[in-house]
Amino acid sequence: MKMDLSNTLQTKGIRTHIENCLNIDLSLRTRKRNYVYARAVYFKLCKEYTRLSLNDIGLSINMDHASVLHAINNVFPLVMQYDGHLQDLYEDYKLSNKYDTESMFESYSRIIRENMKLRREIESIKEEGLADKEFMSLYREIPEAKKEDVYTKLDTIVKVAKIFNEKDTVQS
Repeated sequence: MKMDLSNTLQTKGIRTHIENCLNIDLSLRTRKRNYVYARAVYFKLCKEYTRLSLNDIGLSINMDHASVLHAINNVFPLVMQYDGHLQDLYEDYKLSNKYDTESMFESYSRIIRENMKLRREIESIKEEGLADKEFMSLYREIPEAKKEDVYTKLDTIVKVAKIFNEKDTVQS
């Protein structure tokens, strides 16, 4: 997946958070435990908060996808079990970003669905409005002396239509 602006900003935010809290450079090529554990937390957070491939996550700190996969599957569980400080760092980041878990794509898709639903509702309201306008236009053409009689007949028609509708509903 191509790194877009949203994913780039998210990975930079995660990286900055971890590097600042631990005072380390994640891209430094070393096997020291504190670096390995910190990278594992970084990889895990990137996997959870971005739609990037493992390869793209690795490339963000000059590592390959296999290193990312190994860190997420093997190192991260050790971090969560044995390193309370990094576990707190991970949990704090998750808590501070709990409302940011929806990706840009998911947000966009949700907004498009809502937009389509609202457009259908608007069309329905417009159609009802046209029907109301047509009805009112017909009503205005009725002479004043006959409006009471038309109202009584229309009321009867509506009551009969309701009764037939109820019978149809009960039979179904």
